Amino acid sequence: MAGEFRFIPQETLDDITNLVNPVLDFIVPIVPYLAVLAFLPGFLRAMMQYQIQAKKGPFLDAATDKKLRSVPLSVGVWGLVFMHLLIVATPAAGHAMFVAGGGRAVLEVMTMGFGFFTLLGLLNVMLRYGLDVNLRRKLGVLGLLDMAIVTTVILPSLGVGLYAWSTVRWGSAWTQTVGWQVFADAWTFNWSNMGYLAELPVFLKLHLIAGPLAAAHLFYSRLLTHLIMPRPSLWNFGPVKDPDTGHTEEEWSAGQAAALMYGISAEKSNREREEAIK
Repeated sequence: MAGEFRFIPQETLDDITNLVNPVLDFIVPIVPYLAVLAFLPGFLRAMMQYQIQAKKGPFLDAATDKKLRSVPLSVGVWGLVFMHLLIVATPAAGHAMFVAGGGRAVLEVMTMGFGFFTLLGLLNVMLRYGLDVNLRRKLGVLGLLDMAIVTTVILPSLGVGLYAWSTVRWGSAWTQTVGWQVFADAWTFNWSNMGYLAELPVFLKLHLIAGPLAAAHLFYSRLLTHLIMPRPSLWNFGPVKDPDTGHTEEEWSAGQAAALMYGISAEKSNREREEAIK
């Protein structure tokens, strides 16, 4: 395993490997199937919640919803989902990107970006829950379950995933070579191709264990399920229009645009321009 990690001393890595590898070797072959079994009922529960909210409306008021969505958790979550599906479902395209250093760098940076979006979104949810008494009252007992899922499952798994992705030199290459096989075997419940998992580095085994289980747990949280659902009704395009004149941004003069950009009132900008002309 020499040279696989950028930041961990080799002796420390060997000690960790010898300690946890026997346990991970026992767990890793089972996890993909557990993740599928955990995902299916959670996904059905999320669909029921979506149908109920479509008929009765969301359980949070618009103001609270906007605060919780101020950090785009949904962008991070769906970005990670689609990036993983892209890598796993199209191994040939993934291999073509990984061969070229530029393509691999773009893919790695985008995935890390979505991961940090997700991390910041989760921290925002925890902060709002801790500071907002009304939010805790609205969520009730289920709010405690939401926070338990975030703190004990989602955040640790996200941390392991980000650390593995950023430290393992060939982590991204592993994803497209082994990831597709793991994904296909999990959904077809094929147990005949598990030998190659024992050869993976420790943090990639942890990534494989934590990632799918964490993704499945998203749908067991009423709050997180609600936040990753897109709500077009909350998309506010009002700032595009000038509240005083009603003109669109395209119709603004250069002075008005500069005033908006630099925080100068339009009146002051116009007055200075008139004085300059005189």
